Amino acid sequence: MKKFIFILLSVTVLTSCVYANAKRYGVSSGIVEYKTSTKGNLLGFATNSEGSSKLYFKDYGNVELREETIHQGGNANHVKTKFVNGMVYTVDEKKKIIIKSDMQSMMGDKNMKAMGEDMLKQMGGKKIGKGKVLGYPCDIWTAMGSKMWFYKGVLLKLESSMLGIKTMQHATKVKFGVHVPSSKFALPNYPIHTLNEYIQEQTKSENSEKSSAPTPQVPKMEDVQKLMKGLGNMFGGH
Repeated sequence: MKKFIFILLSVTVLTSCVYANAKRYGVSSGIVEYKTSTKGNLLGFATNSEGSSKLYFKDYGNVELREETIHQGGNANHVKTKFVNGMVYTVDEKKKIIIKSDMQSMMGDKNMKAMGEDMLKQMGGKKIGKGKVLGYPCDIWTAMGSKMWFYKGVLLKLESSMLGIKTMQHATKVKFGVHVPSSKFALPNYPIHTLNEYIQEQTKSENSEKSSAPTPQVPKMEDVQKLMKGLGNMFGGH
């Protein structure tokens, strides 16, 4: 499980840092709509989902919000995540809380660009060429089974095959250099928990379930995936 989380976190940080410097993106603002599909089998759990998402950003990506709806097995899961100057806020609608993660503290003295370059080297990532998505010229990168198309740092397309899960994500509509209303970046008025608090709560809950169950329990993937999706989506991943 820890290895799985590390791989997901590595890819999500990678997708934010490939181009990052003082500005996360090379374009001041934008609205991007995506379609996503995920299929495969992980730890005995089959997954087959379809989703759509919207990305809003301003101040060259230093303020960003992504909202996504995922349809799977007749159920709809809504995810909303906000990035503000190194802080990530992930909304958990089921628990009615917001999970706060300090990415800048996790990076220490390194800036996003330096961290991204280090992780690229560790994962064997490299730029393999150029292409276009919806007419926008993109740099194409590969790393750990993922192929990504970036326009000035903004992820427009992703093809990933990891641990038996295949994910396809592509932009369907793009507007850059537009005014994005402040209302698009609003979060619900839920209690805020730090990432450490959230992990401790999840660990305590899972340990309690294991001790009371007659048979060994498989760790819940739903909450882990939701948390990592919240972090990951802020950085272009899925």
